[in-house]
Amino acid sequence: MSDKNKLIDFSGLSEMLYDEEDYIKEFAEAALDSFSQFSEDYAKYLKVRDEENFRKAGHKIKPVVKMLSLDPILDEYEHAKTLLWDNEPDAKLEESIQKMESLCDRVITELNEKIDN
Repeated sequence: MSDKNKLIDFSGLSEMLYDEEDYIKEFAEAALDSFSQFSEDYAKYLKVRDEENFRKAGHKIKPVVKMLSLDPILDEYEHAKTLLWDNEPDAKLEESIQKMESLCDRVITELNEKIDN
């Protein structure tokens, strides 16, 4: 996948970690667990409309999302909060869950590529 088709922008992280590849890979490994957990929690709490735990899951992942410039994840999370507030039908929540799972899967793939390189 070419760099322009990737979701993750590692430039800010690289700058913060002085381009130390070992530290960047270590960060990527830690982020893998975070995104896997977030994807699960996002689906679980959105399905049952548990706004409190849904927001906790979002707050937990937000620093990593910001460091990697993953605006599409932040945008979808914010969109899902409005779906909850507006009491939208389950089908709309499911669409958001599918979109977030797809985004997180892409992020996990890109993190694995970073670790393997």
